[in-house]
Amino acid sequence: MKNKMKKYADKYFLRANEILKADKLNPWVNMQVFVRQGPGKVAGIDEAVEIITQNSDIVKAGGRIYAKKDGEIYQPKDTLMNIIAPVQEIMELETVYLGVIAAAITRENDKKEPDLEAIQRQVEQVVELAGDRPIFYFGARHWHYNMDQAITKAAFEGGAKDCSTDNGAEPFGKKGLGTIPHALENIYAYYHGIENGVLESTKAFDKYMDKKIPRIALVDYANKEITDTLRLMKELPALNAVRVDTCGENIAEGGIEGKRKYWKGTGVNVYAVNALRTAMDAFNPEERVGIVLSSGFSNPEKVKAFNKGEEYFRKQLYDSIGAGFLDNVRTATADIIGVGETANTVDFNMPNSYQMKNIIHKVGRPPRVNQDLERIL
Repeated sequence: MKNKMKKYADKYFLRANEILKADKLNPWVNMQVFVRQGPGKVAGIDEAVEIITQNSDIVKAGGRIYAKKDGEIYQPKDTLMNIIAPVQEIMELETVYLGVIAAAITRENDKKEPDLEAIQRQVEQVVELAGDRPIFYFGARHWHYNMDQAITKAAFEGGAKDCSTDNGAEPFGKKGLGTIPHALENIYAYYHGIENGVLESTKAFDKYMDKKIPRIALVDYANKEITDTLRLMKELPALNAVRVDTCGENIAEGGIEGKRKYWKGTGVNVYAVNALRTAMDAFNPEERVGIVLSSGFSNPEKVKAFNKGEEYFRKQLYDSIGAGFLDNVRTATADIIGVGETANTVDFNMPNSYQMKNIIHKVGRPPRVNQDLERIL
């Protein structure tokens, strides 16, 4: 791989690729890219494709890319691009190509640029609410990489302790932070079953990563946040914390249906995290494993809800927060939706795609085949 963009990548993608190389795993994947906010005009695809082709061996490997053209109209959650490649070729590039698409589509449709002063103020509010619990800036994928240092600087000046990219951290004499992405869990789910994706990927992280790196597991992949956390606590004594990032399509295990914002319903909310914390404390009351919250926590109102939840349940619900702090952006998201041994086994633009045995994905994010995409590679 010839990736020249590593310093702009979220650290968990770099570490994921290290683990895959160490474990000699390089299956083909189908990466589905979409933008939740819309409708609007597509933008940034040409630059994203150029980044992928110039910083990987996807062409040499025989990879394929299907995409909508810049300037075409898209609807919310439409698949804008499918990238079909050996996973090691694209794992490290996700942060950069998503940021390029998000920035371009936001500029094209909303004529907006990041407000650095507003970002700093927002970080300050969240930092104040969290007290002595650290806040991490994890928003690199939400904007073009050429502004990574500027936005990170605003977040640090607002009180953020660390960030996810080496480029953003460099002016502060630091390195990027991050452990495990859903993409890595998806690969291990392919080999070991969806029910084992979280456990096996975390065990691989523990096996191959420097022991100085905190063992922080991402536990929402299979929508079994409690089950997977307790399995990890049982089988991985080195576990330091779990990160909860339940997507907006799912009610977390232990959560409650309802429309009380930030407390019930889908995503990461107070009742769900309380159920997780209660189960963790009951499983091992002698040794505290921490909880890292992500997904929507750049919003001070959501943090306030969790603080009120701590008063209500009379317990500490979280130990740190990771947030993007770019809330008014048309963010791009990528999910692996298929894993197989050849390009043909994961090319869902082929006929009868939904009968293919190689469909495998994070719970809540199934394939959304878009027959309007054109093959451009």
